[in-house]
Amino acid sequence: MFCDGLDCGRRTFAEQVEGLTVRYQRRSSLLQHLVEMAGVVLAGRGGARLLSVLKVPLSRTSVLFQLMRIPLPSVATPRVLGVDDFALSADVYGTLLVDAETRLPIELWAGRDAGQLAAWLRTHPGVKVVCRDGSLVYRQGMTDGAPAVVGVSDRFHLWQGLSKRVSDIAAAHRGCLSARSI
Repeated sequence: MFCDGLDCGRRTFAEQVEGLTVRYQRRSSLLQHLVEMAGVVLAGRGGARLLSVLKVPLSRTSVLFQLMRIPLPSVATPRVLGVDDFALSADVYGTLLVDAETRLPIELWAGRDAGQLAAWLRTHPGVKVVCRDGSLVYRQGMTDGAPAVVGVSDRFHLWQGLSKRVSDIAAAHRGCLSARSI
């Protein structure tokens, strides 16, 4: 719509229609929902192909961008929580929280911080077991946030610790073996 008043600061304006248009949006609410669902079901390329068949030409990156804008559903507090860190580069780490029973990710944080884990455990009562590596940082976070939680080592770190221990014992007793048994 246009304003013909010479003293009006706004020359054009748009009226928002409830349920049909959203401010600053290029698509109707229904079309936006269609793009989001195509992204959820088929992700980037597949979603873009489906939408082009439906005469909604979007690139795969546009579909993925819309997919990333969708808020994640609220996750129930897991009974068994997996906590582990990963290295993005030499000195940049992240922490991943996973529901160990369903194997679905819950949270992703920058860094390794006991305070963050403690705060998360305080706000999510109901965690009974935490699977973690041998990190003292996560142990401190568990102790501060939920002292009653049982801490266990995850499968990967159990096997890693066992293989290191066997290797150390074999190296320490190498001299005990005779030349014939090698």
